[in-house]
This record gives sequence, C-alpha cells and structure tokens, in this order.
Amino acid sequence: MLLAAGYTVRAMVDQNALAPFVLIEQETAPGTFELVLYDGDMEEVEDTFHALNAEGHGHGWEGLAQSVVKAQMPEISNHLHFTSEAGTFVVTSNALSALQRLATVLHAAFHRRTLLHELIRNADPDLLPR
Repeated sequence: MLLAAGYTVRAMVDQNALAPFVLIEQETAPGTFELVLYDGDMEEVEDTFHALNAEGHGHGWEGLAQSVVKAQMPEISNHLHFTSEAGTFVVTSNALSALQRLATVLHAAFHRRTLLHELIRNADPDLLPR
C-alpha cells in the first residue's frame, strides 16, 4: 500500500479487517490517526448512494459517517475531525478507539449493501443531502 509521506500503517490494527478503509497514524504527529477511504474504492458502492440520490464521493461518505456518529455513537463526536475531499473520505482523531468504532460500522456497510442502503436512507439530510 502506497501512503503519502509522513504516514504509516499502524501495526496494532488489522488493516484487512477494515479494508478497503485504511487506518493510519501520522508520523509527524504520533498519536494522531486517520481513517481513510480512497476514491477508487468508493466507486465499488457508488451506485447504492446514487440510487438514493446521494453523492458517493468523499463528502458523501463524510455525511454518512457523521450521521452514523450522531445516531449511534454521539459520545465520540467530539473526538472526530472530518476533513474529506471529493476523492477521499478522511476522519482524524487522537482517540484511536473512536476511529475503530466508526470504522467497524462503515466497513460493515461497505460490504453489506442492504446495511449501506439503510444507513443512507436514514441519514440526517442536513449531513447527507438527497
């Protein structure tokens, strides 16, 4: 896996269990972690977003993730910082456990279209416009 300079894959996290999401630690800021989904991977499930008139790019995944946090795990919301771009979903935190909780839900949704469809359909429209 090719990562940008200044990032490393955290050895204590099973990356295969999160794939295609990647959990990385910033080398320049130890203890700061990022959960990332790249555009090439987003394309695999983009049709599910489009079927519900939502955007399946980085900002769409960000809105979905924010909705999941708001509805299912609001206690971690203050630990997450979303910095996605159109081609990349990114959420940063100093709380590794918070990112792992969110990653578990998003990973399950990515691989189970019915769950992804349900999460998109139930997402807060202010966070994930449709």
